[in-house]
Amino acid sequence: MELKEIKELLKAFDESSSSYLSIKQEDVELKLKKPTSQIAVVGQQAAQPVVQQMVAQPDGAAEVSEVQETKVDGELVLAPLVGVFYSAPSPEEKPYVQVGDKVKSGQVLCLIEAMKMMSEITCPKDGVVKEIYVKNQDVVGFEEKLFLIGD
Repeated sequence: MELKEIKELLKAFDESSSSYLSIKQEDVELKLKKPTSQIAVVGQQAAQPVVQQMVAQPDGAAEVSEVQETKVDGELVLAPLVGVFYSAPSPEEKPYVQVGDKVKSGQVLCLIEAMKMMSEITCPKDGVVKEIYVKNQDVVGFEEKLFLIGD
């Protein structure tokens, strides 16, 4: 596998909604994972820690770049398991919630299917849906951001 091909894969992976990629070709094995599980929730505020990314250089050295810390106003709802995200109880029905909807603690926000079992994901507090980070039928990873619930 050529360095040019690896760079193209890195770019395509970075622009995709996938959180994990593993490729094995001949004597080269490449595993990529996005840092979605490194999100810390502290009370009402959630902050994404500084994440270091390693970028391969042609001479074999690695360059480290830092991503700035960002603060999110509200509480993140993270995926408690790996599976398929469903925004509605069935394809014919409307989504459980949409951005701007008022929600109550314990209200169902979505379903995640894992091993042919459906798990309801509920709202942790009363508030308003500020953001939905995934689309219907996306595969979500453990602790991937699903919703932002604000005041």
